[in-house]
Amino acid sequence: MMKAQQYIFSELTGLYAEPELQSVARLLLSTCTGLSFTGLLLNKNTTFSEYQWAQLKKMVELMKSGMPVQYATGETEFCGLRLEVAPGVLIPRPETEELVEWAVRSLPPDARVLDIGTGSGCMAVALQYLRPDCRVMACDVSPEALRQATRNARLHKMPVRFFQLDILTDGLPDESWDLIISNPPYIPHQESVSIEPRVKDFEPAVALFVDNDDPLLFYRRIAGLAKTHLAAGGQLMFETHRSFAADCVELLCSQGFSRVELRKDISGNDRMVRACID
Repeated sequence: MMKAQQYIFSELTGLYAEPELQSVARLLLSTCTGLSFTGLLLNKNTTFSEYQWAQLKKMVELMKSGMPVQYATGETEFCGLRLEVAPGVLIPRPETEELVEWAVRSLPPDARVLDIGTGSGCMAVALQYLRPDCRVMACDVSPEALRQATRNARLHKMPVRFFQLDILTDGLPDESWDLIISNPPYIPHQESVSIEPRVKDFEPAVALFVDNDDPLLFYRRIAGLAKTHLAAGGQLMFETHRSFAADCVELLCSQGFSRVELRKDISGNDRMVRACID
């Protein structure tokens, strides 16, 4: 195990800052061994098999090309759940976990939930797992994302219902929900020059970027649909760009939503918005 860790550091030093490299090494070692982070500490003297060495070297080579560690390992953790991820779906972020945690505390019993733009299915699967009393549905425009989301739901035996839908052009099914939640594309294309290559070159642009001239495009469309598809007392929750969070609040107020609330993420950035419909 120690030899494998030394190999990771020798190959990836310079590509990652020291604290991040420690985390990357743990992820790689955990993937190769199947051990938890605690298990890694308790099994420092474990010897890698030829297969494990080949697996590790393949992942390290992928990362040397710039690939994010989550794509190299094929998995990530979200809200305590192991999820599969691959190029073609957005890698779940810690900020999105905070949105899910807020939603879990806000949902009434037996709530009906719709996740718009589900990607890997991280929010839908986590919400269903953490609130098994609820009925969760999720949609995405990408068939590839829906396949990945379906695999993640099956991995944890979660009965999430997925369907394909282009939220900008299609209407929602003739149903009502107690919560509509979304982490839509919100980075203006002009900001791509400042985005890390590991994100810009590997993660799907359709899930990241929006036109410079209309950064609230998805929020406006989803809010308009939510007004007619939320049950009385229902909630609309968004993850937002920190620079446009206040604009999102203003948009929701102007559309007649009540009790609009903005929250910061763990880094102190305006990130999450909740609105209600009476």
